[in-house]
Amino acid sequence: MAIVNDGDQRFAIETPTFDGLVVESYTLTSPANRVDLDNGDGEPLGATVVPQRQEVSLTVQVGSSAPAISVGDAVTYDGNNILITSVDLNETQADYQRLSISGYVKTN
Repeated sequence: MAIVNDGDQRFAIETPTFDGLVVESYTLTSPANRVDLDNGDGEPLGATVVPQRQEVSLTVQVGSSAPAISVGDAVTYDGNNILITSVDLNETQADYQRLSISGYVKTN
């Protein structure tokens, strides 16, 4: 069934209102950089991998009673404390919104 803008569709949510967020998708990535080590003459000694911060992507549905999500907020999901760096509105339907959220896992 297609989502139409008549106020009846609620992104397949059965109840008319809810508190908090409904998570549709969640991705956690742990990028790393390879660093080559050389001696003073430029001869290779070896290499190492330096881990970077863990990046998070979420797609969530929010109702009108849910608190607003803003850049700089911290949310907890999947046992991780996530600092929000980007919030994009993808779609609205009645009192519901679908948001794409990006951030990174706080380490301290």
